[in-house]
Amino acid sequence: MVEQQQVSSQYVTPNVVTNIEDRLQSMTDQILSRGRLQQLIEQFDLYPNARASVANDELIDMMRKDIIVEPVRASARTGELTAFRISYLAPTRETAQRVVNELTSVFIDENERARNQQSVGTTNFLANQLEDARQQLADAEQKLNAYKMQYLGELPEQEQSNLQILNSLQAQFSAASAELDRVEQDKTYLESMQAEYKSLGPAVSPASGNAQQESLPQLRAKLAELRARYTDQFPEVIQVKDEIARLEKLQQQKSPDSSTSQTGTSAADATQPNLIEVNSRLKAVDVDLQNRRKEIDRLRERIQTLQAHLNLTPVRAEQLAEVTRNYQDAKERYESLLQKESQSELATNLEKRQQGEQFRIIDPASLPERPVEPNRAEIIMGGWLLGLLAGVGFVALKEATDSRLHGKPDLEAATSLPILVSVPLLQSPWDLAAAKRHYLIEALAAAFLVVTSLGVGAILFW
Repeated sequence: MVEQQQVSSQYVTPNVVTNIEDRLQSMTDQILSRGRLQQLIEQFDLYPNARASVANDELIDMMRKDIIVEPVRASARTGELTAFRISYLAPTRETAQRVVNELTSVFIDENERARNQQSVGTTNFLANQLEDARQQLADAEQKLNAYKMQYLGELPEQEQSNLQILNSLQAQFSAASAELDRVEQDKTYLESMQAEYKSLGPAVSPASGNAQQESLPQLRAKLAELRARYTDQFPEVIQVKDEIARLEKLQQQKSPDSSTSQTGTSAADATQPNLIEVNSRLKAVDVDLQNRRKEIDRLRERIQTLQAHLNLTPVRAEQLAEVTRNYQDAKERYESLLQKESQSELATNLEKRQQGEQFRIIDPASLPERPVEPNRAEIIMGGWLLGLLAGVGFVALKEATDSRLHGKPDLEAATSLPILVSVPLLQSPWDLAAAKRHYLIEALAAAFLVVTSLGVGAILFW
């Protein structure tokens, strides 16, 4: 009987999927091979009479013909093989029983060995394929990581963050540019103040007062412009207001009745600290301008770099899609093989524990009660029929070859002469008794032959 695996295939999928009929045919070919049959012949001393005069190949062919493997198909499941019968023709019933028991054991062992070998081979193959898939996945993952590291900042997933950073940098660049313009204006203003203080000098002429008077309107105009843009607490507004107050104070210190030398001396004394302060502030403004220009250059460079990254993002997206696709394919193949290898390993463990599909003996080889051949009933019936036909044929042959005349019809058929008189057969009592004995002996002989044939046939048949 072909017994299905004990664990449901819903939980453990078998990894031996060979059709049972094909597997049975394959095992039959292996079991009926020359080596196996030669071993059975020597083990059970088969064909002792023929071994002395017949070659080994002929003995093997004889045994192949005597072994019969008959598939049994289920009636409920059309065409499905559920069992098979093994029989062997031997001169004695004991030999037939021993050989069939050995053949059934060989079939069971061969089925177990073949299934284990195929199951282990399948698991080993999947394990090798899984190792190759693992290496391919590692290579694909390494290539993906290397690509991302190589083109960091140009990847599609960084596009939104790059846009945000670009907007922030552009805002910083605009603010830095505005601050640079403001510092440049401060430098221009300080340079004008420096030139004004330098013009006062130690010997100030009457024209220097006119220069101071001309600078005050400029400062007041600049103050008005700054107040339109900033509040009074803005540092530059406070600075301009201080300068205006300082010049106004300087003008108030000048007296119209003072001599020219006294005015020049006091003005020179008043402007000397202011010139030092303006020079110091100009140096600070120069350093600030240099730093702001560097900052603007840095921002400009970063903006250009980000714009270049954003321009390359579509190209990197296409390239990254190819690398990612290879990685996903390798990952899916690895996961699929991992699942198959795990299932195959479970199926192999099931086979090793003999809980998979296997052959089980449901009808052991019993000692035969009567031989399957020759068919003695057919031989007896054939003998009777041949005897009857032989008797009828013998009578017909004898009748056809008998040339004697046995009656009036024979005489009329043989001659054209008319019959004038016929003399009946005259038998003595002794002849009549002898004829009766002859008929009785024939009847008894026929009855004896019939009873003897029936008895011999019954004994041989049963």
